[in-house]
Amino acid sequence: MVLVFDTVVVGGGLGGLVAGVRLQELDLSALVLEKGAEDGGLNNARISGGLIHLAWGAMDEGRDILRERLETETDGEIDPVLADVLADNAGRAIEWIHDLGIATQAKSDVIYQRHALYPHRPGTGRRIRPEFGPDRMITTLYRTFRESGGTIELDASVTDLQRDATTGTWTVTYRSGDGSPDKTVTARSVVVADGGFQANAELLSRYVGPNAGLCALRAMTSATGDGLQMMLAAGAGATGLGRVYGHMVSINALVDDEFWPYPALDKLCLQGALVARDGALFEHVTSTGVELVTLLARAEDPRGYAVVFDDDLWNTAGRDNPYNTAVPNPDLVDRGGHFVSADSLDDLAKELGVDPAVLSAAVEAHNAQPTRRPITQAPFHAARVVPGITFTMGGVLVDGDANVLTPDRHPIPGLFATGSTVGGVHGGPHGGYVGGLAVAIELGLVAAESIAQADQKAGA
Repeated sequence: MVLVFDTVVVGGGLGGLVAGVRLQELDLSALVLEKGAEDGGLNNARISGGLIHLAWGAMDEGRDILRERLETETDGEIDPVLADVLADNAGRAIEWIHDLGIATQAKSDVIYQRHALYPHRPGTGRRIRPEFGPDRMITTLYRTFRESGGTIELDASVTDLQRDATTGTWTVTYRSGDGSPDKTVTARSVVVADGGFQANAELLSRYVGPNAGLCALRAMTSATGDGLQMMLAAGAGATGLGRVYGHMVSINALVDDEFWPYPALDKLCLQGALVARDGALFEHVTSTGVELVTLLARAEDPRGYAVVFDDDLWNTAGRDNPYNTAVPNPDLVDRGGHFVSADSLDDLAKELGVDPAVLSAAVEAHNAQPTRRPITQAPFHAARVVPGITFTMGGVLVDGDANVLTPDRHPIPGLFATGSTVGGVHGGPHGGYVGGLAVAIELGLVAAESIAQADQKAGA
C-alpha cells in the first residue's frame, strides 16, 4: 500500500504534533505516525511537570536575554545557530500555543515558572492525567490537527526511511501492531520527532556507558532511538550522544511508577554523602543533578548507590521544592520508598548492610570536604537511589531550518528533526538543560515553516 502526503511526521509527541499542526496551517498535507496505540501517544510531554521555559528564562523575556541564558546554561556548548533560532522564536512560540487555546499560568513568581501548562500537574507518579495541563496540551494538538485535515495513524512503528535521489521523494515504511503487512507512504519531506533513545538499553550502553541501561527510565517507554538510527543510516551526523538529562530518584523507581518522575533526590545526593554498595564514599565534584545522573549512568554499578544525610539535611534539602512538585520529605516516605534511620552511624550501617567502619570513614571523608554539608546531627538517614534518565541529550545535527545535516554539515534534502532527537541544544560540562518542551515547540514550528518555504521555492 502506497499513500502520498506532502510530509510524514515520525512521532506523535509534542514536537511532531506542533510540526503537523503548523504544516496544516500552511496548507500542506501531513501524516503523523505514532508508535503508541493510545490516542495522544506515548510521549514525555504528557507526564511532564509542564514548565515551558528556555534555559530557565521566561519565553517572553526578550531575545537577547534568552540568547545569553542559553550560552550560560550550556557553558557555551550549545550550537550557536540553534541558540539564535531558539532565542528568536521563543516569544512567538508561546503565543502560538496560546492561540490554539492551550492554557498556561504562572506556577510561582520564579521567572522560569511564568508559563506552566494549566491546570498545573502535581508531582504524582507516572500516570496519564487528562485533567491537567500537560495532557490537555497534547489533546488540543491532536484535535486541532485532525480538525484541520491532518491524518494520524496510531500503533504505527516506522522501520525504514529511504530517499529516491531521482525524484527527491522519501518513502517511509511502517508496521502496525496488529500483524498486518508493512505499509509505505511517500512524501516530499519527513520530520523525525520520536524522542531520544533513553528506552533502548543497547544504545545507552553504546553511547553513554556500558551499564547505562541499568538506570531507571524516568520517561515513557516509546523513545527507543528508531528515528536516530534511521537518520544515521540515511547519512546524518550526530553530536553529544554520551550525555543524558534526568534526576536522581528512589531505587523503588525501578519497580514502581509512583517513584518517578518525582520525588527527585538531587539535592540530598549533592549535599549528602553518596556511598557505593559497600558503604565507601563515592567522591565526585558535580554541581547539578543532571551532571550527577550522567556521571552515574557511566558508572559500573548504577544501581549500587545510597545517599546518607542527617536530620538537618533531611529538613532542608529534603524539603527543597523549586519546581512545586513532590519532594523526598515527606513524599518518599509517604509512598513507601526505601528510607532508613538510626541514632548512630554504626546502626545506620547495619540498616544498609555495610561495614560500620567503612560507612563512618565515608562520612568522615565527606565532612572533610569544604564544599559539602557536614553530616553531624542525629538521627542519621539513608535512602537507596538510582540515576533516572528522562531523555538523551545528544542527537542528529540540524541547521537553523531544522534540516538534518551530514557529518560535514550539508543538509539532507527533505529530512528534518525536532525535539529530543536533535543534538547540539542541551549539554555542557554541568549538563546544561534548556527546556525540553520549549525546544520541541520551537523546532516543530521551524521545521514546518522550512518545509513550506522549500515547497514554495520548488513550485516557483
